[in-house]
Amino acid sequence: MIETAENTVQLAVSGICAIIAGYRAISYRKKSWLLLMLLFIIFFLGDLYWQLFLMFYHSAPLYFSSSELCWYTSYFFMYLLLRNIEEEGQQLPRNRLLWLVPVFTGSMCVFYMQRGDYFSNLVSALLMTILMQTALRGLLFLRGRTGPETNSRPLYAVVMIFCLMEYALWTSSCFWVGDTLANPYFWFDFLLTVSIFCLLPALRKAVDG
Repeated sequence: MIETAENTVQLAVSGICAIIAGYRAISYRKKSWLLLMLLFIIFFLGDLYWQLFLMFYHSAPLYFSSSELCWYTSYFFMYLLLRNIEEEGQQLPRNRLLWLVPVFTGSMCVFYMQRGDYFSNLVSALLMTILMQTALRGLLFLRGRTGPETNSRPLYAVVMIFCLMEYALWTSSCFWVGDTLANPYFWFDFLLTVSIFCLLPALRKAVDG
């Protein structure tokens, strides 16, 4: 019951965000808003398939599903969004701290492989590594800086939080304690929903100042 309600809220948020991003894409004619709209739409479709599967079969898909394909595609659009922001501003330099990301994602991938299939975990690890490195590179580059170029800082921060919430969600799902509010899975999923919504004001800050 709680999972159904939480999934419905996330569906509503991603759907509303897609409409808002689409309106801004048409109004401002900016590629960034178009990418965000596609991100929301694909994420919404992934959530919708997951919710319908739970309703009809009363369990989550056991193997690589359409939901995962949609979510992975939304990660790719999130990466394209960050790259588009970089192209509109200054190219960001590399940083040695970026190596912490593949160490983290690789370790978590090995952990998840003990409980799931290899293919989906490898794909998610690869996409998350690219996405988190891009977000972290932006945060490191803008650290201590001031001026208009720092307008993209909230977007990098929200993307990083989104990724960390995904990992918290995946990890908590490995230790399922039931459909109750005591299950941390639902709290992490709620925070993930909040981070999804926060992409709107973060992008507005980045592209509109």
